[in-house]
Amino acid sequence: MNLFWKKAFGGLTPTDKLEKEEADLLLAYKRYCDIETSEQLQEYTQLFHIVKAADFKEKKKTLQNRKFKDTEEYRDFTKFEKLHHSANLKLYYHVVDSPELKDFLAFKVTADYEKLGKPKLVKKDEVLKKFKAYEKSKPYKTYIRFHNSFVVTEYEKLKKLVGTDEFKNSKTWWEDNNRWLKTEEHKIEQRYYELQKTPDVAFYESTDPKKFDKINEWTLTFEDTFHENTLNPSKWKNGYYHRAAAIKKIYSFANEKQANTDGKNIVLGGGLLKIATHNEKKEALTWEPKNGFKNKNFDFTSGIINAGEAFQQQYGLIKVKLRTAGSKDISHACWLGSDGKLPHTNVFLFNGKNIIVNNYTLEGNSVSISKEVIKGIDPNDFYIYSLEWTLKELIWKVNNVEVFRTSKSVPQQAMFPVLSSFISENQKGGSGNLDVDWIRVFKK
Repeated sequence: MNLFWKKAFGGLTPTDKLEKEEADLLLAYKRYCDIETSEQLQEYTQLFHIVKAADFKEKKKTLQNRKFKDTEEYRDFTKFEKLHHSANLKLYYHVVDSPELKDFLAFKVTADYEKLGKPKLVKKDEVLKKFKAYEKSKPYKTYIRFHNSFVVTEYEKLKKLVGTDEFKNSKTWWEDNNRWLKTEEHKIEQRYYELQKTPDVAFYESTDPKKFDKINEWTLTFEDTFHENTLNPSKWKNGYYHRAAAIKKIYSFANEKQANTDGKNIVLGGGLLKIATHNEKKEALTWEPKNGFKNKNFDFTSGIINAGEAFQQQYGLIKVKLRTAGSKDISHACWLGSDGKLPHTNVFLFNGKNIIVNNYTLEGNSVSISKEVIKGIDPNDFYIYSLEWTLKELIWKVNNVEVFRTSKSVPQQAMFPVLSSFISENQKGGSGNLDVDWIRVFKK
């Protein structure tokens, strides 16, 4: 896989930019999660359901658009005003309170009232003449027309109604064009919009949670950012991992030219782990398949650390940010090891010439190898190398670009991360470093 053109034309996201994007995404995710459980969002959500409810919208529409003339109050008040200003009704109430009506009604209940039906008697009596004239008058006829009538009953009912404080307040309310602004609902709506404009709610509302799917897909299970002054012993041990106590020793293999030391070549500083390879003579243990352990004189020293005691996992995602420095005749690797010699899966391997990703698995009595050479990038620059390991596949990436995928001989047992530098028998050796900024392992 040659990444030259992808790097040249922007298909390979620069490491710093990719890290910033991932860090920003994590910060955004944390903020999103914090807001999601906040009292502010809970209040906003409650108000959202209130403000967006059909009855709330309908009430707002009514209060904003309804005119006084559209109300029952207006109809009652208009009817009252019409009756109140009626000349006939005014005359009726004037007559009701008049002494003439009082006198006539008093006369009407006497025996003399029957004389009004005898014209001859009326002609001769001035009192009868007066009452007869009143009986035929417009005031009395108006009284007869309206007394105990529906009109007067309606007027009295409306007069009582419009005189109540409740009616007056309701009339004043509906005559006010700014009535909506004085409601509790308006206060609720304003609080809703106030919360909607706050930075946190605005961020939450404008964020599509699907952008966090990749984060939600994985759970961090192992991490080291190497910001301590010494190697964390609860995570890492020097040397190769073995279950058997008898072979828990610091050693090198017979086909290697460096003596692995017990932490001397592991240096932490400035947020980096450095596995340093030096030109220096040292007598140390080596392992030969036929003869076992024996001492050997080496011209170089280097180091290897493993997380086998602290952490092992089957399947997942491993990501590591690293670079190499110094001599090109040194190999550097980040790999997944197992209880046995195989399987062995390189997340990153620089063999002095090429960057390689590969997988070695024992199939029966033979070794199955899957391998890809990565060209077009400089191992001396920081890149993020990752391996996604599933039940059926191994998928390698450099930064955001997939570089290799295989379904051949996928490991099916728990494995652990290992970081090492070594000099193979066909390399000259020299001084150099494997610089590791961080390493993270995730599980689905």
